[in-house]
Amino acid sequence: MKLSVLNWDNRRATAPVAAAIKAYRQIEPAVEITQVIRPLSDFEHQGIEEVSKAHDIIIFDHPFSGAISASGCFLALDEELPELTAASASGGYIGPSLETYRYKGKVWGLPIDGATQHALVRRDLLTSLGSNLPVTHDDVLELGKRARDRGLYLGTAVETPHALMSILSYMANLGEPIDADDEQLLAIPEGSFNKAFDAVREVLQMAPPEALGWNSIDLHEQMVVRDDVVYCPAVYGYATYGEPDHAKRLAFGPFAGMASPYHAGTAIGGTAMGISRYGAHQEAALAFARFVASDEVQRSLVASNHGQPGGLSGWQDADMDTRYNGFFSIVSPTMEAAWVRPRYKGYVEFQRRGGEIVTDALRAGEEAAVARERLLGLAGLTR
Repeated sequence: MKLSVLNWDNRRATAPVAAAIKAYRQIEPAVEITQVIRPLSDFEHQGIEEVSKAHDIIIFDHPFSGAISASGCFLALDEELPELTAASASGGYIGPSLETYRYKGKVWGLPIDGATQHALVRRDLLTSLGSNLPVTHDDVLELGKRARDRGLYLGTAVETPHALMSILSYMANLGEPIDADDEQLLAIPEGSFNKAFDAVREVLQMAPPEALGWNSIDLHEQMVVRDDVVYCPAVYGYATYGEPDHAKRLAFGPFAGMASPYHAGTAIGGTAMGISRYGAHQEAALAFARFVASDEVQRSLVASNHGQPGGLSGWQDADMDTRYNGFFSIVSPTMEAAWVRPRYKGYVEFQRRGGEIVTDALRAGEEAAVARERLLGLAGLTR
């Protein structure tokens, strides 16, 4: 029997699944599981129904839940794996991870990876500046001024959709996130959008020019190979860059927002396993997903293979926290206070095209009002 798992291209994603496949073959040697890898850009935007017809298990992010619900291309896991997906099981996952996949009364994914936006730090450079870890956005700007005076920079990820994700996080932190129902986007509050856009632009003005082309992985890569990027206040983080096999390990910090509680409001990410309704071996796929989501695998196997567990137990393991340079204990409060993005059927396309609008506006030096008006047009909210 053969199963295909579609995943995305980073060792945080691929190494835990490869290890799980190896461990599962010891239990079920008759099940042959192949991992298929796609780029991060495809993971963020590729049509979900299309890939569900080619693979048994799809690793995806929760904003696709609306499209999945509308097409019926995945199995509803509250029916198939109730012990792992009931509301009472939510506390076994980090933050609101499980609830992000609960849409229109059905659960479409089993969380196996936990992530949200938070800060990245080069502690050696921060120490050289005699600065403390920022708590607020004002602290970030003060650090940025001190860094620029010494020829150093702040970091940020701009490439679609990351600048938009930062804006959405600042808006939620301010208490005025974008508003949506199960069908469409309803509002982009002017006050919080303008403040959030300006906050992203303020950080960008203290970043190296090439940051205009960076996505989240690019930012991490640059911070470990160059010695002039001190800190980033908001990015989807990768715990693996804190591991000892990096010559210059990254450290981490809470999101530095604009309103108290300053760590709260980031747009939660992470991934889950979805089971294709078109698969020929659905029971086998469900059994493997149950294995990967088990407490034993999430607590030990995922984190010991460069991953970020979706299970809460993996975030509470002190040994793994030390291995990852404090990632889990530092980022956990931000994860627990994260904001859930819209999940209506057209949201992923809005995020893709809206990310391009925001990125283009920042690159062109345009005002927040210009970017917001274009986003309103994209969402069909202009009069």
